[in-house]
Amino acid sequence: MQEDSAEFKLPPETPINPDAGRGNLLVINLQVAGKERPFVVDTGAGITCVAKSLAAKLGRPVGTVTYHQWGVVSTKKLYAMPAMYLGGTRLRSGTRVMAMDLDFISIVGGQPIEGIVGMDVLDNYCVQVDFAANKLRFLNDSLADKSAWGRAVPMMQLNDSDWRPAVAGNLFGEEGPHSLIDSGYLGAGWLMPEHFAQWTNQAAAQAPDTARSPDGGFFGEAYPDLVLNRADVESDGIGVDFLARHLVTLDFPKQTLYLKRTSIGPLPNVGGSAVAFLKSLKDRGGLPGWFKDEHGTAKGVTQDKAANTVEVKAGKQGESAIYHYKVTRASADGPWHLVKAWRTDAKGRMLEKFPVLKESRP
Repeated sequence: MQEDSAEFKLPPETPINPDAGRGNLLVINLQVAGKERPFVVDTGAGITCVAKSLAAKLGRPVGTVTYHQWGVVSTKKLYAMPAMYLGGTRLRSGTRVMAMDLDFISIVGGQPIEGIVGMDVLDNYCVQVDFAANKLRFLNDSLADKSAWGRAVPMMQLNDSDWRPAVAGNLFGEEGPHSLIDSGYLGAGWLMPEHFAQWTNQAAAQAPDTARSPDGGFFGEAYPDLVLNRADVESDGIGVDFLARHLVTLDFPKQTLYLKRTSIGPLPNVGGSAVAFLKSLKDRGGLPGWFKDEHGTAKGVTQDKAANTVEVKAGKQGESAIYHYKVTRASADGPWHLVKAWRTDAKGRMLEKFPVLKESRP
């Protein structure tokens, strides 16, 4: 990394959302097109993205790109990269941004999300995320005292054709297969089908240094109460909820991840969005009407801010029925509680009411 000079000025320390890693994504505010806008910080995104509403302010498209997301391939429009500022400092970036629909991410995040900061920006920096202090810092990796950064783990690109950051290990303690470092993944992480089967198989003998569900391991350290999902993709992955158990320093120029443990277990899900809370319930097998490995999307959110009450509508893949969940909390930064769950047909006619446990918490 270059020295902090007139040619390469580091952005200032900036706040992150207090619920980052506590059931929500990691969000910072950038100045783009004359306005401050919320962007998700996503090490799993190879290119910076903007919402379609913001793309409309960037002029005419300059091309298209083939986009791969969880096995789905689509074509997206490219626009010239706008100037992006953090605290008055312009960020280094690529030359193009990709436009995409960020409505679902906005629903999950509980606020309008207007962009995603990808690796074309982040790869220029040494970035530290302090989840305990709710701060993101851009550091000079040549001058900083790294003794307080914690354990160092080498980073490498995910594979020969995918340069996103990865480490040679996974979250049930097996070293060797690469895991994508994905700060844009809402959850602790995921395992490929074979590894997920090993992690959840309670009958088979454990391999040395590996862990069993619900506990995990990472390069010799034990991590209790991990919620890992099964994903039919070509790598394992590490999400924001796992990263949030640490002071995290991602030194991209020196290809090193530093983790300083600050929490034994997962951080409490307090103040996050209602959708994120319901997802955490599903991932733990506690969402009425859903199994852990079933997939779907939120289809609508109705909220009564005065009463701190939200109704979320969701649909499963391959089903026309709509699942309804009513959640509430005592205050704007308090924990959510599920109070009602039911299923209707596409026209709103009641099909089934689900029993709700009194202690429905993440």
